[in-house]
Amino acid sequence: MTKFSGNVHSYDESWTDESPTLVMARSHFINLVGIELDYYGCDSGDNTFKVDDIVFKILEDPSDGYRSMLGGIDYTDSHSSIFFKTSIGRVKICEYDEEDRDEWDGQKNSGYRLVDVDDGHVWLEFGTHNYDDYYPMFIFRHIPKDPQK
Repeated sequence: MTKFSGNVHSYDESWTDESPTLVMARSHFINLVGIELDYYGCDSGDNTFKVDDIVFKILEDPSDGYRSMLGGIDYTDSHSSIFFKTSIGRVKICEYDEEDRDEWDGQKNSGYRLVDVDDGHVWLEFGTHNYDDYYPMFIFRHIPKDPQK
């Protein structure tokens, strides 16, 4: 089951959940879930990340201006992101659906994580944080490794 809402028209008026490029990018990404990939980093300002030789851009669904959520995913080669020249880790893309881990207990959160295959470190997490069911919030969090560990 996909975690993407499909509402990405604010990026391009012609885009819908069934736009051919978005369908292809989403299908490709979903087929990568559970597979080991080389991770080259991400750019939180541009919502981009690179695995193997592919740069993905995560698209936010702006909903109504007060709410946002995970909208879609696309390939991109027009970005200003800077990635590492060599892989910084081997990751698996994992889906998550969980109860919130912070002070907003009881709310569902869902999305995807890039998890290091060697030590379980979560490098990147993106999806929808439902902190009170009325105001869902898009998240794109890069979590660098502690160099001391």
